[in-house]
Amino acid sequence: MNNILAIVTPIKKNGKIDWNCLLYLIKFFIFNKINNFLFFGTTGENINFYKKDYFNLINYLFFLNINKYIGFYNKTIKFLIKLLFLCKKHKINFLLISPINYILPNNISIFKYYKILNKIGLPIILYFIPKRTGYKISLKLIKKIKNNYFFFGIKNSNNLKKQNLIFKKYIKCFIFSGDDYYLIENKNIKIKKTISVLNNFLPKIFNYLNNNLIFFLKKIMLDINPLYIKNILTILSLNNSNYFSLLINIKKFFFTQSQT
Repeated sequence: MNNILAIVTPIKKNGKIDWNCLLYLIKFFIFNKINNFLFFGTTGENINFYKKDYFNLINYLFFLNINKYIGFYNKTIKFLIKLLFLCKKHKINFLLISPINYILPNNISIFKYYKILNKIGLPIILYFIPKRTGYKISLKLIKKIKNNYFFFGIKNSNNLKKQNLIFKKYIKCFIFSGDDYYLIENKNIKIKKTISVLNNFLPKIFNYLNNNLIFFLKKIMLDINPLYIKNILTILSLNNSNYFSLLINIKKFFFTQSQT
């Protein structure tokens, strides 16, 4: 479970999920020795999909023999609970959930948020992303959530070396590298678990990319953003590249470009 692929979601021109292409993408990655998939998370797509897309995807994944992770961001408690019950019924392995997002959140409201979600009984990876939630969660609060609830790990989008070291020492849970841009720095402090969008591209040599070529990508990109990865994959699809040789006879497909 060291490397979780944050898989991009192929869509049709009308904005609906392209289920055939999604299946073939999954088969392509399985062929390339990947078995841990995060859907709707880390790729900037979450906001693009409707409620029914979540229900349809969770139902769709039930029949696939892979490790399934679902990312949730900025959903109401009522809707999220319905989704989580469905996830539990359909044997989703883990959930990646950002803290509640509204005006002026505080320690008490965030604690109650995870307390309610914990009642479903599924392990949660905390998506630690202060820039998006508008609130800097304290170490004390994270430790309290960890000690009281079914808390599995942290995906730290800040990627501050000092902060990751503190998480490792005091929280004592799995720490996932939260941004491909910092893979080398995190590996240097022995954080080897990743939730990676870069893994969509050349998955068979992802470990090599992780170890040796990240520095090159950092030279040519200001940031290793999902937008770049989705553009590359779309171009490869349109050009019928050998990279997508497993997708023969599948129509050209596209990816949401929600990030700017």
